[in-house]
Amino acid sequence: MREKHNYSEEDVLKWADDIATRWGDTENDLYPHFMQLLKEYQHLLRSFNRVTRLSDGYQKSLMNTNEYLSSVAKQDVLTGISNRRDMMDILDNEVKRANRYQHSFSIILIDIDHFKKVNDTYGHEVGDKVLVELARVLSDVLRDTDTESRWGGEEFLICLPHIEIDDAVNVAEKIRLAVADNGVVCRQQEIRITISAGVAQYQYGAPVDDLIRAADVALYTAKEQGRNLVCTPSPE
Repeated sequence: MREKHNYSEEDVLKWADDIATRWGDTENDLYPHFMQLLKEYQHLLRSFNRVTRLSDGYQKSLMNTNEYLSSVAKQDVLTGISNRRDMMDILDNEVKRANRYQHSFSIILIDIDHFKKVNDTYGHEVGDKVLVELARVLSDVLRDTDTESRWGGEEFLICLPHIEIDDAVNVAEKIRLAVADNGVVCRQQEIRITISAGVAQYQYGAPVDDLIRAADVALYTAKEQGRNLVCTPSPE
């Protein structure tokens, strides 16, 4: 079986140059045909390199587009923080780490008090500004390792890794006070809002839905007790 050789572009051009130098001044009938083939080869090579550059450019553009779409799919359009889908992925991963390494983590579920009244009184554009301002306050208060998300409507959910419930309550109180101290200016009028919050700690081996449900029950308790409060699930 004849041995196969892989010739590089540089090898082919060097070989062609050697032939052109050696036979250029002779009467060899094949020489003009060889030069024609060489020109066609060089033309095809330039075309191939051009297509390769275009292909590389398209692939890079496609990768950048995919990265952008992936990022957008995880963000809330209005506030720019994580959305519900992204937070569910974060919680699922945190549950796996908690069960494997036996460390605690907690969540805070926040709801803006009387948000419907804000929309009805000032309009949805102002309501949107309130949501954006709340997201800003959350980003200012939380650690870099924490994640805030817009859970839906006027609800926000926060994941606090490596934090037990007592410390999580302190974080929630800090957020509650920061929100009460910040207002949204609309038509030269400052709108004050308050929040209610439910705090829950993950229990090893439990599904993430139980954790979210516990925080939701605690939030409902805060609403029932007058709003502008931070509550935890009852012991039972």
